[in-house]
Amino acid sequence: MLKSKGRTARAESAQRQGSGGRRPKAWSRAGVLGAVSVGLIALGAAFSVPASAAPVTAASGATAASFKISNPPTDSGLPSGSPEAPTGLYAASPTDVWAVGVPGGTDAFEHWNGTSWTGQGLPAGIATAPGNSAGVRSITGTSASNITAVGTADINTGGTIVQESVAFHFNGTAWSEMTIPANVELGPVLAFSATNLWSVNNNGDAEQFNGTTWTTTSLPVPAEEPNLDMTSISGSSPSDIWAAGTEFNEGLHRDNSPVLEHFNGTSWSNVSVPVASPTGGLTDVADISPTDAYAVTTVGAILHWNGTTWTLLNAITQTGAAVTGSEVAPLSPTDVWIAGLTGSSVDTVTLYNFNGTTWTSLPAVAGTGLTPAGQTLAAPDAAAAVGPGTVWFAGNTFTAQGNELPYALGTSNG
Repeated sequence: MLKSKGRTARAESAQRQGSGGRRPKAWSRAGVLGAVSVGLIALGAAFSVPASAAPVTAASGATAASFKISNPPTDSGLPSGSPEAPTGLYAASPTDVWAVGVPGGTDAFEHWNGTSWTGQGLPAGIATAPGNSAGVRSITGTSASNITAVGTADINTGGTIVQESVAFHFNGTAWSEMTIPANVELGPVLAFSATNLWSVNNNGDAEQFNGTTWTTTSLPVPAEEPNLDMTSISGSSPSDIWAAGTEFNEGLHRDNSPVLEHFNGTSWSNVSVPVASPTGGLTDVADISPTDAYAVTTVGAILHWNGTTWTLLNAITQTGAAVTGSEVAPLSPTDVWIAGLTGSSVDTVTLYNFNGTTWTSLPAVAGTGLTPAGQTLAAPDAAAAVGPGTVWFAGNTFTAQGNELPYALGTSNG
């Protein structure tokens, strides 16, 4: 078993099987709410506009939004049949979106300019040295010229492969590799500025970067299960940060326990949350303000924070359906989006919108019309939102041949 300095192979395998593990996600407040996390893959070439299905438009009376699903370009440098799955996205503006993901080999960055996706490879550094490879799984930023992405590199030390955390920074022009100390392990990442960057990892640590050095703080995670998978980090300000994850016991009948940590600007504390039956961990957290945040459980339940306590949402839409999902993308307190596999069948994605008073569901989105035909949608693994009105969800599809392709589901007029 490889020694991991990033997301473990165990957690990656678990989440790809739909169990308690989860791809990392991060959120930061930038613009209206600059989101962090969805992902696609690429290696350096430019691509044309991807094949897409017909748009899904909100019904009369719902938020005026039209979502369109597409298969962004895949990494042409990968072996045929390699799995491709989005894991992280940062939206600086409606025409400036960066995505990262897991293609099962060397992965890099996709950029959306409002019309098409363009792939860029990893910059020169340890990750691109002969015999080495790297995967980028989480991305965050505060502007178009301050974006950070993190992942794990497989380093060949002369016959032995060692996994180490890697990080990359975009200055508005080009990506460069950052220097990460050997004792720093990175997971979901969140930026407030170039001198205030946070990450949480599966060792139960919070890592903070001040622009020069990294500081490690142990999170007060209760030892209820033997394994930990930190999945998401989000903050409305440097004194209001939430980090979510799952404690679990490996095995056929897995036991999951939620982990939710809060930073008040001085110290981290563990916060208890209600979890629906069956018990589940947490896959996502989105912090709007100190009195308004959302979290998602591994069983699709939605939790809400009112500044004092977390409670089960128990929301009903105009159709009488319960609001459930896997990803949350808030544009504002009165414009919150949730997506998940809760449509008329298990391979469709349903979108929900909260206008500050009521929840509305949109027609379920299917893979019909995607090329190649016969793609089955998996639950979204990441989300991003940035004003005015841009919302993205992304995940992977399964083709009829059993391969995986990335999909992106987005709107620019929400």
